[in-house]
Amino acid sequence: MVIVLASALGAWGSATASTTYSFFANLDVSGVPTDPDFISVEVGLRFTSSSNGTLTAVRFLKAEGSGNTHPVSVWTAGQRLATATSTTETSSGWQEVRLPTPVTIKAGQVYVVSYHTTRYRVSEDYFTEKAIAGPLMTTSGAGVYAYGESSFPTETYRASNYWVDVVFAPAPVAPTTPPTTTRPPVTSPPPTVTPTASPPVRPALNLPRVAWEGGPAHYASFPVANAAGWTNHNFFPIGVWYESVLTQHDVDLDRGAGLNTYVALTSNSDLSLVRHNGMFAVVDTDVPGQGAETTAWELNDEVDMWAGPGTSTWTGNYPGEGQICVGVKLDCGFDVLRRLSARLPTGDGRMRYANFGKGVMFWESDSDSSQFVNGYTSLFSSDIYWYTDPNVCLSSSEGPSIGVAASTCRRAANYGLTMQRMRHVDALDGKRQPIWAFVELGHPFQEASAPTITAPQIAGAVMSSLINEARGIIYFNHSFGGSCITQHLLRDACGAAVRPTVTELNKRITGLAPVLNTQSYVWTFNHHLDTMLKEYAGSYYLFAMPGRTGGTGTQGLTLPPGLTAHQAQVLFEDRTVPISGGMITDNFASEHSYHIYKITPTA
Repeated sequence: MVIVLASALGAWGSATASTTYSFFANLDVSGVPTDPDFISVEVGLRFTSSSNGTLTAVRFLKAEGSGNTHPVSVWTAGQRLATATSTTETSSGWQEVRLPTPVTIKAGQVYVVSYHTTRYRVSEDYFTEKAIAGPLMTTSGAGVYAYGESSFPTETYRASNYWVDVVFAPAPVAPTTPPTTTRPPVTSPPPTVTPTASPPVRPALNLPRVAWEGGPAHYASFPVANAAGWTNHNFFPIGVWYESVLTQHDVDLDRGAGLNTYVALTSNSDLSLVRHNGMFAVVDTDVPGQGAETTAWELNDEVDMWAGPGTSTWTGNYPGEGQICVGVKLDCGFDVLRRLSARLPTGDGRMRYANFGKGVMFWESDSDSSQFVNGYTSLFSSDIYWYTDPNVCLSSSEGPSIGVAASTCRRAANYGLTMQRMRHVDALDGKRQPIWAFVELGHPFQEASAPTITAPQIAGAVMSSLINEARGIIYFNHSFGGSCITQHLLRDACGAAVRPTVTELNKRITGLAPVLNTQSYVWTFNHHLDTMLKEYAGSYYLFAMPGRTGGTGTQGLTLPPGLTAHQAQVLFEDRTVPISGGMITDNFASEHSYHIYKITPTA
């Protein structure tokens, strides 16, 4: 079936130079809703034409509050063919942006028209059928988007129409009767074309780089993750731990919070709901119905703690089920992971994932920790809850064993310390794999005296993890004490204190995905701050927050040689800061405060 749209602005049948076509020109769009997102995104329409012609303009249905100018683009096969920026927009409604030079459209080739915005109007479940306007036809997955800075949009969601349109003129039909006279062929040589000089390419900073496992390139070596789009530089994994997915409402709540991946699911979860909503899963084989959504197999959780380092034989029992290892000592963790790995399908193109805990972080030697981390996985995480664990700040075998004093234990920067330890262990075999960070959302311990994490602390813990090279985020949303006892904190009403912050944080991460998916530079801006420096699309991004023992109050950040600019934009704060004498000076109000500076160098 098709949706036939009578959108020709001329007579169809004997196409003339004045005939143009659009998909939605004559439709009533007064009721099209505006999406609640406030994040940078490229939204577009994928289409093809049965005849050659030219595309003279891009149209889009503007949402109120989206600004006064929008860049539009025309793409094919990931290449930008043309771009233009609107200059005279109305407050809402259809906007038409003329292209400086019409784009030649070839019959049968797939194109995308798009615009970049922070607000957009959308109709879900619209492209359940093809739309046709004269020679134009939408293709599979017609409504497309890409979060972040302007880039080729490829993602789809629930057959949505983002209300982007074309102004297309078919090529004139050739006459059927040949002319009575002909001209001799031209024999003179064609005119010489002088190539246009390319704009100068700004050299990269002369700085070393942080060791890099490849980010999206790592996922490219696993066919399922590759096919799922994890190699797209606009994708960054944002997961939730051990959820249940039983209804569409469950998924809607999770997507609304900015999640895209389920890391461990209850065995009664419906993976078809995950799949049909464009979400992903990392699960054990006890969850039935795996398909393209399952990008990695989960081995187990905290084997380093409950089984210990060693090669003794595993009895097959888990904690609470009886004796775990043959013999009296808990030293069969390596056998546990070996046997769990052997149960998984081989050669199916999926990664292997495990989460580790205090064993790898505190208790075990580098050699034993390396065997856990490097022997069985292609992706792993570690959960140390610095803000809420009642023991981590006091036990001599935990935080204090690695030099974390009680007075500076409950700081966001210690989540970065977890990443530093995991990256050290991961590198011991000479290879690297992505490491995801764990951050708790509520009161994950039963002790009433244990702290409950606050919303600003969550944001600080996540940002510290990212600054220390986390390649994904997992939220632990089970709360076993305090005023909100739940296993679904991001869904339940009692999670209202943290959900808005987590949602906004996830939007920021998603918008920054192209930046986060680049290799960082090594540079010390300030010994009291934790920092990360990246480059993307000609600008530099400096992430900064207080370190483990200081860094609050007014701080100076000394820029590296070669990075010169007059000011920096402070992302998400609607302000700029001057750059004077090669330095940014700014205030960090608390230990969990962070700032992200976008620096576009001067010529």
